[in-house]
Amino acid sequence: MNVRMSDLGFSYPGGQRVLAKLDLEVGSGTVHAVVGPNGCGKSTLLRIVAGLEQPTRGRVEFVGPQRHEKKTAFVFQDPRLLPWWTVERNIALSAEFSEKPPEIYQRIRDFHTKRMGLSRFRSQRPDTLSLGQQTMAGLGRGIAHDAEVLLLDEPFAHLDALNRRQLHEEFETHWQLDPRTILLVTHDVDEAITLADRVSVMRRSPGPLIETIVVDAERPRVGISAAHPGIRSATARVWEALERSWD
Repeated sequence: MNVRMSDLGFSYPGGQRVLAKLDLEVGSGTVHAVVGPNGCGKSTLLRIVAGLEQPTRGRVEFVGPQRHEKKTAFVFQDPRLLPWWTVERNIALSAEFSEKPPEIYQRIRDFHTKRMGLSRFRSQRPDTLSLGQQTMAGLGRGIAHDAEVLLLDEPFAHLDALNRRQLHEEFETHWQLDPRTILLVTHDVDEAITLADRVSVMRRSPGPLIETIVVDAERPRVGISAAHPGIRSATARVWEALERSWD
């Protein structure tokens, strides 16, 4: 399912504009990253696509057949796990609230808990996990939501370099198995280049996107050399666009 944003604008009640004249299309079954300066409206964009905010102008359309139960699932920067629930119950939260038959719920819960590598911790509370494990549980909850479009708001931001690389590998594996449409917001240019098929750069001041760059390198890219021609070219173009984002 494609996500099409047309002439999108958003202003807070006090009048502050954070988005204006934004056009963006995220292709079905692709990973599309958005980068830009602090305060440029990246997270607001995700919230609009998720239906958590209403744009002050323009529209968001979902184009194509819906194969999954829901249209969108949101993974926040902080895992936001329910502290009084076990890990497996947090991961299967959406299935529980959708009132699925017990045998289907258990199958969903067990599959996604195992898929995230958290089977050993399934009965533990979130506060007994490392931040990396909590992040995996939050990502697993988003994937288990069974949505067409997965919206990721800097889900790896709090991790150290080693854990981030490991989770990038896990993310790529899961996407290869189930290539959903993914819109990723990140401050990390290397992360955007590693995980995304395309990278869009937003302006600091409200206005159209500066540029969308195609990453011309086969996936998976975790561990690929920065000297790879496609990686080197895409990285240079993203940084050049970021330098212009302050204009």
